[in-house]
Amino acid sequence: MPELERLPVLTSIGERIRQARKAKGLNQAELALRLGVSQPTVANWEAGVHDPRRLMLAKLAEALGTSLEYLAQGARSQIERDKTAGAAYLRRAIRHAPVISFADAVRMLDDPLADPHAVAEDYIPVTTNAERVFALFLDDEAVDLAFPKDTLVVIDYADRHPADGAFCLAAPHRQAILRRWRESPARLEPHSSNPAHRPLAVVGDPRIIGCARVSIRVH
Repeated sequence: MPELERLPVLTSIGERIRQARKAKGLNQAELALRLGVSQPTVANWEAGVHDPRRLMLAKLAEALGTSLEYLAQGARSQIERDKTAGAAYLRRAIRHAPVISFADAVRMLDDPLADPHAVAEDYIPVTTNAERVFALFLDDEAVDLAFPKDTLVVIDYADRHPADGAFCLAAPHRQAILRRWRESPARLEPHSSNPAHRPLAVVGDPRIIGCARVSIRVH
């Protein structure tokens, strides 16, 4: 089928199957019968719901009178592309997080309408699914095992319910600190190379500003 070989390189595998099937004068049910699969399976291939495996591609090529290479070189379906190691990362949005001070971070807690962009000292592009974020420079020995000096930490200030063991920014005494949240008993725990730093027991409202999402080491 030379005319099929001229389809654009970015044509999907499913589209190539469909075009080759039509050129062969087959409907989906007839192709399915030749392959020993169901008609919905063929429909799913053509719609890009999922791609046939390599062995089935070889059977398709034979049934459709085209080459295996032609079918295999089509673009993969979205679900197949999502199986690659970097797919989840690449789908995340790039956001420009405003870099603010610890004092301004506390104001974010006290004023629900506070906008970190209004007090931004700088911006840092980050890849994250979180929509409401700001960043701050950390220089705190109490968490130096997780965040060395001059680490930039991105905080999701829409999330004020940290999971047990997650790092969060809190202001238990109206001064922002980054600590690991522990639920039982409720406490803000250091993660330090210096054993002198002790957990801080939380009674009542822990005053969580947000949860840490990304950290960037600045050199």
